[in-house]
Amino acid sequence: MDLQLLRCDAGLSVAQASEAINTSRVPLSNAESGRRRLQDAYVGPLSHAYGVTTEELLAAQDVSFGVRRARPPREARPSAPRTVGEKINYLLEHGYAGRTPPSNEQIAQAVNEHSGTMHMTADDIATLRSGASTTASDAVRAGLAHALQVDIALFQDDAELSPAAGEFLEAIRFLGSIHQGQILGLAARGNQAGLSAGMMAKINEVVGELKNKLPGEQSEQ
Repeated sequence: MDLQLLRCDAGLSVAQASEAINTSRVPLSNAESGRRRLQDAYVGPLSHAYGVTTEELLAAQDVSFGVRRARPPREARPSAPRTVGEKINYLLEHGYAGRTPPSNEQIAQAVNEHSGTMHMTADDIATLRSGASTTASDAVRAGLAHALQVDIALFQDDAELSPAAGEFLEAIRFLGSIHQGQILGLAARGNQAGLSAGMMAKINEVVGELKNKLPGEQSEQ
């Protein structure tokens, strides 16, 4: 990632970033375009403004100047959720960006209301989420899908996820990253997250739309 993408990842325009280091746009524009490196006095404040370490900022500057550093080993991608509890935890973590996820008690209540006969408790849901229990009846799985507003197919078994289910979970993670302001950096870094080609294409499409709407991006880059 170069300096320009690092700035976009922080959600700042050239003007905003320049203001953060108390200078004109010239030093930053020169550094981003590979004409002149940042003065040492700007490195610390700009790192702070971007929310990165000075080492990460200097590495991005090297990229802007055509210097490629050896990449650190790629982190292993977290395995896809398979058990009922793992799927519940995944959906609660990634599927409620900007909203409060339902509690164990609320999930249990929704499962009971959906089945009409079940008597799930918050403790039952907690047991599934902790992995202490990995079995669930078809009725419970259907109720969980209803409670968490997903297709029942996602909870049907604990085997390898189908391609469609995998795409769905990737989409949830993608939408959550938009809310957290990470989407520009995700696209900038390429397919390091292990996303499918289709999902990366969608990400890049949305990123293109978002970047055009960022204040100052069109006129200052």
